[in-house]
Amino acid sequence: MSKFNGSYIPASAMTIFAHPDDAEFTVGGTIAKWAAAGCEITMLLCTSGNVGTHDPHYTLKTLAKTREAEQQEVAQFYGVKHLIFLRHADCALEPTLALSRKLVRAIRKHKPEVVICGDPAGWFYGDNYINHPDHRAAARAALEAVFPRCEMELFWPEEGPVHKVHAVYIHGAEESNTAIDIATTLDRKVGALKLHQSQMGDWDPTEMITQWAQEEAKEYRQRFKKNGQKAKADGGGKLKYAEAFRVMTLIDQPQES
Repeated sequence: MSKFNGSYIPASAMTIFAHPDDAEFTVGGTIAKWAAAGCEITMLLCTSGNVGTHDPHYTLKTLAKTREAEQQEVAQFYGVKHLIFLRHADCALEPTLALSRKLVRAIRKHKPEVVICGDPAGWFYGDNYINHPDHRAAARAALEAVFPRCEMELFWPEEGPVHKVHAVYIHGAEESNTAIDIATTLDRKVGALKLHQSQMGDWDPTEMITQWAQEEAKEYRQRFKKNGQKAKADGGGKLKYAEAFRVMTLIDQPQES
């Protein structure tokens, strides 16, 4: 079995998402768990989310400032080591070479063992949500930066020494193969989300986040039971709250007995 199972804690990880609060909504329990265990985490935001409001009191500039400040609080709350804002245009993000170059630069600089991102193929979730185009763009850009661009010596050598990411954890993928038990960090995930005051307002996300974690755990258990496989998760068959991922292993690891 690969070392990249539900209980594995990487030495370092980088999250790559489009907006402030994207990582908290989707993989916040994993961030909290890994950070508490000593993983050096870098959070990278492709935009500052400065279109994300219906409040007429904000401008593009003031909302960007507010949301970056909120993300700084989240980073401190989690114990994140590095926070990067690329400040691309919100609601207009595209997986361009210009964006890819910035991601390659960041990955080569911080050298994460693991990269966490979304699924670029995810257009719809349930019957009520069309995935934001920025989410898909950030996910595609992340994957294309990881492979092949980050590891090719002759590609953008001015952006630093090459780095080969060991594994990519893709959240929201239809075919997950790994689940991380977030029972002990579910409250931290909710707590981080509440720091995004410009987005949360008076709304308490506890019920929704708890429901999502239960659904991810249930779907993961059912998928592996149906396939006759053993779930690669901390709690195995007893998994109650989870974040599920499709893990792509890019560097072979010694097999565990």
